[in-house]
Amino acid sequence: MIFDRFPVVGRFRELEYGCTDGPSIRAAVRMAAPGYEGDLVRYLRAGTTVFATPSAVPDVLSGTGEFIEGLHLLTDGHWLWYSDLPHYVGRYHVEIDPAFIEHARSNDWTAPQVSDEHLEVMVALLIGDEEEPT
Repeated sequence: MIFDRFPVVGRFRELEYGCTDGPSIRAAVRMAAPGYEGDLVRYLRAGTTVFATPSAVPDVLSGTGEFIEGLHLLTDGHWLWYSDLPHYVGRYHVEIDPAFIEHARSNDWTAPQVSDEHLEVMVALLIGDEEEPT
């Protein structure tokens, strides 16, 4: 499966796609933004789309139940994340995996372009093809 091969950041238990044993997004909210937050949000928004849906997802931290745009699975070729993550990081200063932050920083806060061949491998793993493309 794709999540066995590529780490996922932001799978908070309160989110529709989250893990029941994942961290709490509510506990990850911070009162102030770290100095690199703008760079991190731009990095997250610049990921390559692996899979797109038209489904709008609710902002689980909003008291109004507002919706965030369509949910997409994004990548930088190594990590995976969902398209609502930059919303939570930018609006609520949600703290995410330090390993991902260091990875983004090591890329100079610029999400790498992902080749079509690499995306094909990721999609094959996502849809559960038995054999990985070479």
